[in-house]
Amino acid sequence: MATNKRRKLNISEPPQAMSAFALRKKLLSQETTTATPTSTAIDTADEVHTVSPSPGPADTGKARSSKKSKKGPTVQPAPNHENDASADVKDSPPTEANNAYDSPSASARSTSPPTSDDEVSVKQAKVLPIQLSNFKPSKSNYQRRKDGRIVLKLFDGDRLVILGSYDLRVTAGEITINGATLRSSDKIHWVDAPYCHALPVVRCSDSATIELLSRQKSDGLRSLERLSPLFRKLWNESNAASDAKYTPSDSSFQILYTSTDGPKKTVLQDLVSPPEWNREVAKLVNSSSSKPSSFMITGPKSSGKSTFGKILTNRLITDQLSDSKSRANRGVAVLDFDPGQPEYCVAGQIALVLLTEPVFSPSFSRPLPGPGIPMIRSHALASISPASDPELYVEAALDLMTHYRNTLARYPLIINTPGWIQGTGLDLLTSLITALRPTEVIYMSESGPAEAVEALQDSCKHTVFSTLPSQASQLTSRTAAHFRSMQTMSYFHAETRSGEADGYLIQWNPKPLTTVPPWQVGYKGPNRGVFGIMCYDYQAPLDLLADAINGTILAVVAVESAKAFRQSSERAELLNDAAADAMDIDGNEDEPASSSFSSLGKKIISTTPEGIPFIDTANVTTLDPKYSHSLGLVLIRGIDVENGVLQVLTPLSAEAIEDVTSKGGEIVLVSGKFDTPSWAYTEELYYRAHDEVDDEADLDESMDDDDDDLNVENDVFAEAVDATQIPWIEVLHGNQKRGAGSKVWRVRRDLGRTGN
Repeated sequence: MATNKRRKLNISEPPQAMSAFALRKKLLSQETTTATPTSTAIDTADEVHTVSPSPGPADTGKARSSKKSKKGPTVQPAPNHENDASADVKDSPPTEANNAYDSPSASARSTSPPTSDDEVSVKQAKVLPIQLSNFKPSKSNYQRRKDGRIVLKLFDGDRLVILGSYDLRVTAGEITINGATLRSSDKIHWVDAPYCHALPVVRCSDSATIELLSRQKSDGLRSLERLSPLFRKLWNESNAASDAKYTPSDSSFQILYTSTDGPKKTVLQDLVSPPEWNREVAKLVNSSSSKPSSFMITGPKSSGKSTFGKILTNRLITDQLSDSKSRANRGVAVLDFDPGQPEYCVAGQIALVLLTEPVFSPSFSRPLPGPGIPMIRSHALASISPASDPELYVEAALDLMTHYRNTLARYPLIINTPGWIQGTGLDLLTSLITALRPTEVIYMSESGPAEAVEALQDSCKHTVFSTLPSQASQLTSRTAAHFRSMQTMSYFHAETRSGEADGYLIQWNPKPLTTVPPWQVGYKGPNRGVFGIMCYDYQAPLDLLADAINGTILAVVAVESAKAFRQSSERAELLNDAAADAMDIDGNEDEPASSSFSSLGKKIISTTPEGIPFIDTANVTTLDPKYSHSLGLVLIRGIDVENGVLQVLTPLSAEAIEDVTSKGGEIVLVSGKFDTPSWAYTEELYYRAHDEVDDEADLDESMDDDDDDLNVENDVFAEAVDATQIPWIEVLHGNQKRGAGSKVWRVRRDLGRTGN
């Protein structure tokens, strides 16, 4: 017993846990005595990621608070590149400085001390710069022209990470960016690289000369930051505190040499394509060169489906340009089946598009179809999830596949799917694989779940099935709900224009939507502007319909034939025959459309107390995708009951509506489970208080991952504006919180499930 007690007494008491900064200072002081300052700098920046509860003194320096340390810049270092960096460049190329990255001891790495699960990572604390671009500017390879162009000469292994909006042209050689191989030509490519997405990397494998030009026409999109915090701190904003030489007013982009070159309090990440992805892309491009193939991309949420699909699409398009035989049929068809995170249409829809140019921008930078991304056909689900109506989702998907086979079969096809891979979502995927029969199904995860992989493999009896590793986990300042709000907000502020020589056909209205004159759409009489209003999913009572749709987003659906209003008993039969009839899209059009709609309206349309025509879905379910298609979205700004007018906001053109009505079709507005446009309610408040709100406040901290809405919780903002006259808005002061039950109630759909 005495021996045991002596052993216990000889063991020192566990020390108290140290802060991340205290340990970092201790490590720095210890390494200073045994290594040069240069070696210490690079070792600390690259390797000290975790801490252990070891005692040690805190040296000089002012420690940041825990709240601030969480917002420190975190950058993934570029793989397989030497640690060399250069200083920032302005009107004249900078001289190369001797810094930590040029030290011969930079390749040495110190071992990180062990850590437990509840310890803080030093990686999130303020660390020394980390290299992003290895291009070293000099007088021979960097020139700034009088017109603002920057001419860069790149050599084998050079790598550029650029933040912001810019025009890119290759004048000699070739480069790669986002999977695309760009060769010498007069073509100007538009690149939009906000920091909320992984930044595209310009790589050179031999030698090339490129031109970079500021994209001043991107000011419209950037001006949306005055209307919503969602668009703030996305670009190359001023970072005067860390670099007094940098003034972003000269340029819409900035070359990032190290992590300190970007804005403060940002998470900068470069786009990394794993080797497995590169090999798979090369294989798919090679197989598609002989005959058009179709590739379905599946996988869990946040596994990199959209990123891989974009890389593959860009590679296919630019590979066709290098082949003279493929230039006549240049393009890639894309079926975007993810209504929650669509890449080529607005949320709540699925679409078939034809891409003829590579894409180098996020979805909110191209909210409307353009010359390089024409919309072939789309369908409105009026929901961000297929769970609202799985049958309608399958019907719409099969109809889009039918149009691809009948009109675009000469192009390769990429099918993007949602990340719902369990339960009903898995059943939807397997049924789509069976009906569409793609050439290859790619699953973007090597870690299961096993039941999903087995089910997908079983459905691929006539299809190749392969797996790829998921995209490396990336930190982001925006959630999926935020990105949907940004895309929708950009959509309603976008305006089309023609006559641009470079194909830039979109501009953004920088003022609140309350300043935009709405469309006046009559809803009474035989010559009304809409045939009726339908509600998918939840059916509002007639006396509550006006309140239910006022201030919400509705889908604009073009009904080509009265056959689109199928009865509920017919829907099951149509769904069973959908795959068999997939090649027939014309149908029987002998019956006059006008007389059909007139007689049908008397049977299925009821009127609300305000006189709004309502199509009761108790008798008529959803619209048949074979005889209808989506045109876009509208925002109901108000209802003028006295004059029988709907006041709507939409970027759609009058020609698009007239094209439908001139062919005997009708317009139906569909309400459903779209996200509430809370961003539209607060635009005017943010616009009025923009100059009075503390710009130094980190608004990203107010974006709670658990909240879909962005609440107005800034005291300075609340004092600067008067929100008493704005509907659906509540200003909270100080620590005031919303009462219980104030948030949207969500239906639990898993109460009967067992297991996990």
